Amino acid sequence: MSNSNHSPLASKEVKRVYLASQPLAYRQAGHGPPLLLLHGWGSSSRNWQTTLVELAENHTIYALDFPGYGESPPYKGNSNWEQLANLVIKFADALGIQQFDLNGHSFGAGVAAHIAANWPNRVRRLILTCFSTYRNELERRMIEQFLRQMGVSTTLWQPWMSLWEPWMALWQPWMVWMGGMSSIYEALAWRFFYQVPTDEHFLREGFADFLRMDGRTAIENASSASSPSLNLALAQIVTPTLVIGARQDMIMPPYGVDVVAQLVPNSHLVWIDRCGHIPMIEHPQEYHQIVSSFLNEQKF
Repeated sequence: MSNSNHSPLASKEVKRVYLASQPLAYRQAGHGPPLLLLHGWGSSSRNWQTTLVELAENHTIYALDFPGYGESPPYKGNSNWEQLANLVIKFADALGIQQFDLNGHSFGAGVAAHIAANWPNRVRRLILTCFSTYRNELERRMIEQFLRQMGVSTTLWQPWMSLWEPWMALWQPWMVWMGGMSSIYEALAWRFFYQVPTDEHFLREGFADFLRMDGRTAIENASSASSPSLNLALAQIVTPTLVIGARQDMIMPPYGVDVVAQLVPNSHLVWIDRCGHIPMIEHPQEYHQIVSSFLNEQKF
């Protein structure tokens, strides 16, 4: 299967919709039935650039930037799964989208699960990409403590990394000449990929998205990832659901992906081998074939 070692796609134009006092940025492409794409923690709609092209022939695709990520300003209220799910529904209402297919990646899959659980008539088909959950209450509490520490760590380190970024821009021509710039981005990205893409564009964009993430939003979103509402929401989903796992995912443990598939009653689990946490970038051909077959109600 192919990976993303090719020239990057041009970014789709960023649009904005105003939901009460909350501006929300998004990218749109294609024609056909609506498909909403929800990105993960620390990233943005730019992670879906290949998807915007690969699935545009059969779908009108909307890739959102959650508040506090990408081009969307931070949310003024609490930024948890329930609030974000409600915001996505308001987004669909504002664009006149009554029913839609929904694909959430990582943290975005948790938002997608809450949407499908609470608005079952709005979601035609659901995809949960690289998303895992806890197996019991003890594990939930352990994850809660870990994520809380990670959120605090992110907030502490983010300002220092932001200060580093302008110096990286100054050093970049010299580092490229010396052949060392790519190795810096690879060192930052290795946990997200089984095989880090050689195309520096994707890595540079991912680093920029992380720096752009709002610190308060990061903590609130990380904390909500261990919410007791998650497994309850997964068990309430009645929408036909595809769970996509990556065998070498170091962010969302594969055993937790199995738990997700067991909790969602009407679900089908598909694995992508030799792949890390971002299959739409690392294995775009295989990933989009799986997604397209499911959305078109074809057999795998």
